[in-house]
Amino acid sequence: MCCIDSILSIEGPRVQASVKLHADHLLLDENGTLDRCGYIELAAQAACALKGVDAAKGRESATALLASVNNFQLFDDAGTGETLLISVAITTELADLSMLEFNVACGQRLLARGELKVFYQADNERSITAQ
Repeated sequence: MCCIDSILSIEGPRVQASVKLHADHLLLDENGTLDRCGYIELAAQAACALKGVDAAKGRESATALLASVNNFQLFDDAGTGETLLISVAITTELADLSMLEFNVACGQRLLARGELKVFYQADNERSITAQ
């Protein structure tokens, strides 16, 4: 989760994270604008934070794999110096697959939203499968 700065809150199946877009941020292009795929990456990293908190609480850790992105809408671009708020909520869980909705905003300005499907594989399952 190297592209977000902090987790602001986690309440049940919801997480809010933030990032300040410094000039050297990995997801900025040569013009200082957030790459449009960057909105999805920020949402995916915030989604991973939900499982990271579970692991920190002594629950089973997991590896997350982004399975799909649906209904992605981009409303405005963000750039150097702006602070973004990333909100992600799990809407459905079925076995190891979670469906999530996300919003990325800058202040009151909604920048992007969409849906993610994320496959979480428990790390102990992965090591057994790899043997």
